[in-house]
Amino acid sequence: MYVKKMTAQLGLTGFMALAAAFSMPAAHAFGLADIAPSGGAAKGSSVDVGSLVSQQKDLMGRFKQSMNNMLVAQSLTLEAGGLKEDAQKASAAAANYGQGSVITKDQLERDTKVSENATKAINDQIKKNGTLSAAGQEKLLSAVPHYAVGMYEGTKLPKSFQSWTDSAKSGLSGLKTDPMNASKLTGSLDDVTTVATNLPALLGTWTTTSKAFLNYAKSNKVDTKDLSSKMGNL
Repeated sequence: MYVKKMTAQLGLTGFMALAAAFSMPAAHAFGLADIAPSGGAAKGSSVDVGSLVSQQKDLMGRFKQSMNNMLVAQSLTLEAGGLKEDAQKASAAAANYGQGSVITKDQLERDTKVSENATKAINDQIKKNGTLSAAGQEKLLSAVPHYAVGMYEGTKLPKSFQSWTDSAKSGLSGLKTDPMNASKLTGSLDDVTTVATNLPALLGTWTTTSKAFLNYAKSNKVDTKDLSSKMGNL
């Protein structure tokens, strides 16, 4: 329930409108004329483009950290249950974000599917055989901090994306007559839009897989105190 409320705060419709405004031709001042006050030049507040670009990079870095940790956590959980092929797929996907690679729409959609499939495989494994060997239990234990970091950062992202969007929108009219400065925000806007589009589904998957992991670990007497505290009332 908590995650659903957070993802609702993302304001995706407004964010997509913001992206569309920035992507319009410079001749139309990136579409800012439509939102400028009627009857004259824009009177919007000034916007610190450098700060917005820096915040944008920070947002993407935090997302990549969450994505990397969640996929690593799933990989270790799958490996604990002997699902080596599935574990390798999750591990390979995690490497993309650990290396800080540019995120493309196709890549993120593919890796979102990898995470979804990993969740299903973990749930199936729990149903088939909930008891692991000592080595398997060690693997589960090693996954705990990755789940904790991934969920802790992941659940804060919707509010952070919304805050960035609000800041950018508030300065749009101020950039109406300065398209060159406004264009600085467009460099990685596609990446941010891609993440914002996929984030609600990802958070749903991460919550589901973390809850499954908690049950799996509990049945194998693995200490998950750090993760349990991060999950809270999710």
